Amino acid sequence: MSDGISRMGGLDGGRVAGALALSQRKEFEDEFAFALRGARITYEVEPLAEVVRTWWEAAGGDQDPVDADRYRSQRDATITRRARHRSQQDPTRWVDRTGPAVYAALASDDRARFALDFEGAADRAERTFDHRHLLLVVHDWWTAACRNANPEQMAQDLELARRIEAGDLSMLAEDDGQP
Repeated sequence: MSDGISRMGGLDGGRVAGALALSQRKEFEDEFAFALRGARITYEVEPLAEVVRTWWEAAGGDQDPVDADRYRSQRDATITRRARHRSQQDPTRWVDRTGPAVYAALASDDRARFALDFEGAADRAERTFDHRHLLLVVHDWWTAACRNANPEQMAQDLELARRIEAGDLSMLAEDDGQP
């Protein structure tokens, strides 16, 4: 899990809490707890991430990681609204990489597992003030959400796998007709 957390960037609420004066720490903990309660209900992690970003700056943290984290978060939340090249005939239905969008795009049995994973990450965030565990759950389930949003592509992949298992390698042939 630590490998996945390192992909989420260096803004860690635990580091923020440790760097704050005692008087500020209580205020940070209260804001973090409030935003975490909202995340548990909605699966939306962004308000919690913004609490960490704001207090990162208050604790004297560098502005660059804050800007990079906001940019990453904005990109993840707008996947479905990005401009597509007109000539691109991509029928893919994209899913924003946010908790609510991922949850909505999952099949019902996957939703239950996502909810359990998210709740476990929320419990860990409550203990450590590290919201990145929640981001990791969203990122890990995003592929399944995209797959579920595009069942015809899954059917094509399954048909291709069935053909290969049956020994039909024609779809792998090069220009000279040899596999």
